[in-house]
Amino acid sequence: MNGLELSESYYNGCGKEIFEGTFKALMERVAIGLVGPGSECFGFDDEYSRDHDWGPSFCLWVTQDDFQRYGKELQACYDALPKEYSGFGPRVVSPGEKGRVGVMEISDFYGRYTGLTATPNTIKEWNIPSENLALCTNGKVFSDPLGAFSQWRTTLLHFYPEDLRLKKIADCCMQAGQAGQYNWQRGILRNDPYVTNTAKVKFCTEIMRLVYLLNRTYAPFYKWLLKGVAQLPILGAEVAPLIVKVLTGPDETTSGGTGWKEQQDTMERICQTVIAELQGLGLTDRTVPFLTDHVPSILGRIKDQDFRKNLWGAKKSLPEKKEIIKKILEGEWEMFSTVNDKADSDPLAQGGPTCRDFPEEFKLHRTAKLMAWSEKTLISYLDDINEAQNIRRNLMTYKYARMDNLIPSENNSPYIDKISKIQLQWQREFIEKYPRIMSGGRALSGGEPGTDWASFETYMRCELESYSEKTLQSLFQDIESLRVSGKSMSEEIYKVVVQQKGYKSLEEAENKQTRLL
Repeated sequence: MNGLELSESYYNGCGKEIFEGTFKALMERVAIGLVGPGSECFGFDDEYSRDHDWGPSFCLWVTQDDFQRYGKELQACYDALPKEYSGFGPRVVSPGEKGRVGVMEISDFYGRYTGLTATPNTIKEWNIPSENLALCTNGKVFSDPLGAFSQWRTTLLHFYPEDLRLKKIADCCMQAGQAGQYNWQRGILRNDPYVTNTAKVKFCTEIMRLVYLLNRTYAPFYKWLLKGVAQLPILGAEVAPLIVKVLTGPDETTSGGTGWKEQQDTMERICQTVIAELQGLGLTDRTVPFLTDHVPSILGRIKDQDFRKNLWGAKKSLPEKKEIIKKILEGEWEMFSTVNDKADSDPLAQGGPTCRDFPEEFKLHRTAKLMAWSEKTLISYLDDINEAQNIRRNLMTYKYARMDNLIPSENNSPYIDKISKIQLQWQREFIEKYPRIMSGGRALSGGEPGTDWASFETYMRCELESYSEKTLQSLFQDIESLRVSGKSMSEEIYKVVVQQKGYKSLEEAENKQTRLL
């Protein structure tokens, strides 16, 4: 007999007659059942669960008025019930866990886990941890003649609003992909057991949370994630054994052994299984094998425009965003102003102006570029600058050294190619649309690193190589978000440039036959 069965049998066999005889009219307003924390409420209890907070018990949920008037009497009646039943008990209560069972006020029970005084209505109110909502919706309600307790429960069981569910699905894809398809592999290459084990567990956790979301079921506390996911109809039977295989696979996970390959293959199989399901459910139309690359497609299905804009940083507090950009520019200028310029060593160029002689122009163009980024990406890039300064590394020196072909690349992130491909296409389209504005700009591509006037593609790639993986990943998400919404980062950047130059629009600047670069 599991805990839920024991609870219902205990109520029917020991409590029902006594409560209905003592509080006949009141019981028409009392909900009875077992819901909340504890393995028995999820149906996951076993012989190891019975040493604490398990045994003959049930809950009585009442309205605020009834709790104030009858709460103590109801609890006294409950406390007088037999402590043992059907060979089980007494229930051992752990320190700090008193109040899991017995008499409770309805609003207090739900408020404890949701932080709300009424059922959630807005997306902001709905953004409650799944572990908490799982505690509100597990177990079983044996009786609820008034329906007040079940009204809360029914609302929560309808699950998160669809836009919020999509956001959470995208978050899981981002976290799982970053952990299992990137950081885990880096840990293998570096023979770092902490990274490989942490990334592996993180990957499995996020995949399981994703499966719960696809099933519109709240993921419980991590102790019960795997137990519960195996029971879910969508992907549960396929994913659960693969998760076990990843977690219990060969111990040899360093690059010197072969066990890592088996684990990698299993994680990739999980990713492809999940992606196929996302495609089947109409949540993504992409075919790429990387989970993180499906995030923009998933987010693009969010219908609430305000919520969607806030996700992509388009509606962030402008003063706050400008403050971040200001700090970035301070760091960039400090680095830029100390880069060795060709004029310092070339006798023919000495005495002539350099880019460092035009700080305002530098800041104008850099500001325009950074304004097109999300706040998340800006913060990540600011972290890159701060970290570089702490170790006395000049990111600008690295960028220009790469442009001059003086050093090999130190960054082989796949996001560099992905970002470059889209940016190059946007820049090409912008040049074709606004040829006068761009008449003095860099050539789109061609040429070789080391030329005096590197192409747009060379400059872009060398700068991207100076970014951290976190910044590149976030920037790629920004770019994909713009692409899905039909926008171009090139246009977003040059809109700011022409406005700073005194024009109302790109069209006005183009019609003035203006050369801005």
